[in-house]
Amino acid sequence: MFDSSFQLLLRRLGLVFLLYTLLRAVFFIFNFDHFAEASAGQVALAFVHGLRFDVAALVVINSLFILLSLLPHGNLQHPSYQKTLRWLFVLTNAPFIALALVDVEFFKFIGRRSGNEVLTITGDVLAQLGQLASYYWYMGIGFVALVIALFKLYPTSAAIPDQQPKLGLRYLRLLLVAGFVVLGIRGGIQLKPLRPAHAFVHEHPSLGHLSLNTPFTFIRSIGKTTLEEKHFFTSDEELLANLPVKPGQYAIPAGEPLQENVVLIILESFASEYVGALNNGEGYTPFLDSLATEGLLFRNSFANGRKSIEALPSILSGLPSLLPDPYITSPYQSNTVYSAGHLLRNAGYATAFFHGATNGTMGFNQYTQMAGIQHYFGLDEYPSELQAADFDGNWGIFDEPYLQYTVHEMSKFPQPFFSTVFTLSSHQPYTVPAQYKGKFPKGELEIHESVGYADHALREFFKTASQQPWYENTLFILVADHTQKSIRPEYQNELGYHRVPLMLFHPAKKLKADVQKVTQHADILPTMVDYLRLPTDNLMLFGQSVLDSSATGHALLYNGVSYFMVQPDGVAELTATDELRSYTFPEMAPADKANAQHGSQLKAYVQYFKNKMVANDLYFWQREK
Repeated sequence: MFDSSFQLLLRRLGLVFLLYTLLRAVFFIFNFDHFAEASAGQVALAFVHGLRFDVAALVVINSLFILLSLLPHGNLQHPSYQKTLRWLFVLTNAPFIALALVDVEFFKFIGRRSGNEVLTITGDVLAQLGQLASYYWYMGIGFVALVIALFKLYPTSAAIPDQQPKLGLRYLRLLLVAGFVVLGIRGGIQLKPLRPAHAFVHEHPSLGHLSLNTPFTFIRSIGKTTLEEKHFFTSDEELLANLPVKPGQYAIPAGEPLQENVVLIILESFASEYVGALNNGEGYTPFLDSLATEGLLFRNSFANGRKSIEALPSILSGLPSLLPDPYITSPYQSNTVYSAGHLLRNAGYATAFFHGATNGTMGFNQYTQMAGIQHYFGLDEYPSELQAADFDGNWGIFDEPYLQYTVHEMSKFPQPFFSTVFTLSSHQPYTVPAQYKGKFPKGELEIHESVGYADHALREFFKTASQQPWYENTLFILVADHTQKSIRPEYQNELGYHRVPLMLFHPAKKLKADVQKVTQHADILPTMVDYLRLPTDNLMLFGQSVLDSSATGHALLYNGVSYFMVQPDGVAELTATDELRSYTFPEMAPADKANAQHGSQLKAYVQYFKNKMVANDLYFWQREK
């Protein structure tokens, strides 16, 4: 049974096994800050634990290769056959090596190992392939080097085959190996097959990401399009009793609706870490800091997701990013969801969305249409005679000219209007126009200079907007879509990875609210409804108005494994195995005593999200009307 064919198979699979360990080491080095709190022993245990996930991925990817290497019939050592096996081996494993290398950098952006969501951004990646290749050139070199090494180090067979086992033993061997393959895919003999959640068993949960490998998480995510329903509460009435937000809260406003404009500005990658007003003056946003002295800058604000594609549903629809995949590309994207466009259009508003990138980027044009927004302004709508001069060479139009363009377009709208503007220049590769090179502080991260430029573009936007007749009658809401790379240790934790600025500013009013309360993306739509006094019962229960003095606020987060509910007096975590954990806020230190109310509220939100998303019943209280 242990002839040369079998021995060669083990040596060849062993080569991939070693390669996965090398890739894990590269992942660890490039993302060291994420695991810095763990000891050397804990990191070593994470590496050992990762072997289980490596085996599972390895046998799935190489199942055809294993079968062809142990066929009961024929001369498996024939040179032509062995050459075919070699090419099959390399070509089968190469794409997954590429996935693992991509995640070395992509993990910095999303905070978890990638799944099949990488397929949803393929179009954008292909469109930016040139600049991405030049920016991450070392990854390309690494990929080529690893594939060549895989080809060169591939164990070869002797020219003359040795004595093979009898035919019956060869069939038996194939059957036994097939059994071990199935066992490897399942990850053992436990009741449920191995899944990503099984990696998070370490004292430092972040080490679960180190134990995992991207080929495994990608394979496990294929076909995983449905949510698993939860039944912590037996009825809708019991569910509602455990939610801090109740239906109908804004159905009867305390006065006549306001006929004011709303301009929502979504700042690309403007993590709280970069904002001076949130860091004792240390930052790269002098204009935003000055605006904060006149408006409301909430100091404990969180993005509900880690990617731009996850931000729009949270901000425009009040739907936090609690899915494994972005809602925009999920099978639930056609669910009934009432968004800002629907509510404001019904109130007589003109609605528009501005994003200076290629039309269709991240599905924004499709989603804004689904969100009821009338007009989409992308790169195609930008004046053709200006595109060559204002194009950043990668994604779209530089922020300064594009924000000027949005002001003039908004001045054509009838009032009242609602406009969303999504900035661009602080996106990788963080390009700054030639005339501004050296004008803004370089900082310690590549993004810092582009944040300074984007802040300057924002200053010029407000300068021009202040000269428009609609300016004094407008509520401005500024928020970042997600965080980015971090250099400050206090932001390198589960909460810090979601901390973004949220500001409300009105040129003619002094707004009042508790700026220390916890806020989130999903609060923005309820805030607009509350401020404008729009009567509606079409708001989901995840968010609440930041202007509501009776609410201390909360934020809902999902890191791909656990759900978190952030509140001023603590943080609750619901793990993949439905275990509740409690932490202090904002330190995220384990709490001495769990808060039962926090745990019940988090369970209620998870059940509400999952069950009602599956049933397309997010406004279930309306069924009784």
